[in-house]
Amino acid sequence: MSDKREALAEIAALAEKHHIEPDEIAAYLSGTSSPEKDGAVLGRLLSYIGGAFVFSGVGLLISFLWDDIGGAERVILTFGSGLAAFVLAMVCARDPRHDKAVTPIFLVAACLQPTGLFVFLDEFMPHSGDPEIAATLVFGVLALQQVLAFWALKRTSLLFFALVFWNACLAAAMAGMDFDGEIVGLVLGISMLCLSWGIGKTPHRVIVPFWYFAGGAVTLGSWWALFENTALDLTFVGLGALLVYVSIRTGSRSLLFVSILGLLAYMSYFAWEYFADMIGWPIALIIVGLAMIGVTGWSVKLAKKIQPHQRP
Repeated sequence: MSDKREALAEIAALAEKHHIEPDEIAAYLSGTSSPEKDGAVLGRLLSYIGGAFVFSGVGLLISFLWDDIGGAERVILTFGSGLAAFVLAMVCARDPRHDKAVTPIFLVAACLQPTGLFVFLDEFMPHSGDPEIAATLVFGVLALQQVLAFWALKRTSLLFFALVFWNACLAAAMAGMDFDGEIVGLVLGISMLCLSWGIGKTPHRVIVPFWYFAGGAVTLGSWWALFENTALDLTFVGLGALLVYVSIRTGSRSLLFVSILGLLAYMSYFAWEYFADMIGWPIALIIVGLAMIGVTGWSVKLAKKIQPHQRP
């Protein structure tokens, strides 16, 4: 009993030192959110809704005026608005009072700037060139812009947009070099997985689940498109198993999910392709169903092995 009273005294002293209210302690211990946290979530939600209204308003304004204005005005309305939003976000990012509005404004800028650059190319550049080269230049410039802004502000949203533009630039460049779509997809998917692994070791790991999921899905889809209906289509199972292993090593549930989903889809395809016209089709369905149950149970066990602090 004395140990418990001493522990409570220490908690009270720490709470008084750091100005922590009793309801905050109760909310933390019960796993519920505190009023301050609820207010922060509400504020962030309203900021994103406000950003959506701003973007919608700009889009409607542009659509109303588009046919009545010239090329220069179109560029100013699109790229000019995007650049102004980007500068505004950079300024707001340095003022803690406007912190919640920064990411929505960066999102508006990330949508309007590439649109404006493509409008500029369409209005003032000859149309005889390769569109892949134009896309590579546009997305490459924007990727560099986002990287430099991230370097200055260290905001996770800027890193996310930089990855979006980088992947778009890489895809356009490889398409311009006449790479097959399957090869482009494999390179992009593996690139996403490698970058996710690196970012998962940084404070910006909050964006990693999305990129693990996207990278795994693109890699599996491109591999299947490359070897479908060939003697090597069975290697899809090996790739899926490899990604399951990677998901355990990296602690990514999103990669584990997409890998298991790919394996289940392949088992369904295999049974339909090779057993649909046989007398044993009902038996094959039973076998596939049991296999799916087994794989699902296995995936649940694997997911439990991923400790909470490992999940990116």
